[in-house]
Amino acid sequence: MTTASATASLARRASPAELGAGALAAAAELGLYVHFPFCSVHCPYCDFAVDARAEIPHDRYADAVVAELAARAPWFHAGPSAPRLVSIYFGGGTPGLWRPDALARVIEAGRQAFAAAGTSLEITVEANPGEVDDARARAWRAVGVNRLSLGVQALDDRLLAALGRNHGGAAGAAAVRAARAAGFDNLSVDLMFALPGQSLDDWRRAIDGVLALEPEHVSAYALTIERGTPFGARARKGELVVPDDEAAATMQELVRDTLAAAGFTQYEVSSYARPGRRAVHNSLYWSGAPYLGVGASAASFRPLADGTAWRFSNPRATDTYLKAAAAGNPPAAHTERRQAADLENEAVWLALRTADGLDRARHVQRFGAGAEVGREAELANCAARGWLVVTPEAIRPTPAGLLFADELAARLWR
Repeated sequence: MTTASATASLARRASPAELGAGALAAAAELGLYVHFPFCSVHCPYCDFAVDARAEIPHDRYADAVVAELAARAPWFHAGPSAPRLVSIYFGGGTPGLWRPDALARVIEAGRQAFAAAGTSLEITVEANPGEVDDARARAWRAVGVNRLSLGVQALDDRLLAALGRNHGGAAGAAAVRAARAAGFDNLSVDLMFALPGQSLDDWRRAIDGVLALEPEHVSAYALTIERGTPFGARARKGELVVPDDEAAATMQELVRDTLAAAGFTQYEVSSYARPGRRAVHNSLYWSGAPYLGVGASAASFRPLADGTAWRFSNPRATDTYLKAAAAGNPPAAHTERRQAADLENEAVWLALRTADGLDRARHVQRFGAGAEVGREAELANCAARGWLVVTPEAIRPTPAGLLFADELAARLWR
């Protein structure tokens, strides 16, 4: 989750004992991320850790995740006060494919590990529209899932085919109907823009179509061509043509303005919510809160009371992860020891991707100095460009600033 450098990161792999040592920084809230790598198909644009196979090892994978959770959860209790678990997020891959009873085991293990109780715990499952039916939606609700994130991506059959998706445009509405019938009152819909062959009119129809589904939350993000994907290979050969940066910016402005008129608030670069429906889990990432990631390729962030932090992630290959998890407390595949200066840069970058921006008093409390120190000239420059509003209380991006979030990060990294 860094944009500039990995200075002060460890070149060697840290042991589980090192990763679990030291008191956790004071934090009120904690998130649990569970990665489920299995998919029906591997979309040609996707660079996530996914595993498309005919037979999913439901129970073996649940065993591994529960064992890892038991081993690593105590690391996030180390300190004067344990943070409160506020979210469990099942991402992937397609966690909607996980057999509901296996998924329920992981939810219960998470609750037990962090003494979570009550209905305030946000539990999200990502699902593909073509793989949601009435029975599965009811089963999710029965085991405590209270939020669905539906990977609709597009409503046009032509564009879905171009993306390599395994569902048609009508599947989005069918999934929403099944979820509502099962009692879900918190639905998020993913949409992608700047797709191959997508016009502005195509995008306008997609936005209108999603609004007709009446979700509580929308994530709208531009297609990114990742080098190691089939789309990346096609792009290098000149076989994949997508809208240019100017067209993509126009698409982003269109979704922002259209959703705002419909009662949604843009609270992060790609995230829009109705009142009270911001994603609890993703908001933890942007605020620098601790999170534990379990499962293949899952990443964790463990801030320490001494001002440093560990960031570490699991093996990416599913079978490698399963073998490691069977050992009880597997070593992380990648580790970084982040110093206070690294964390301060990240805090500025992440805060300025959100509409709330950076709380200046909280930043001083956390890092001992104001965010403006060493950034005075660039802050003034960005404000003059209309990208930032600087007040005694906060530094906030303007709507234009959210369009240039990556450039803001590059300019303000010190």
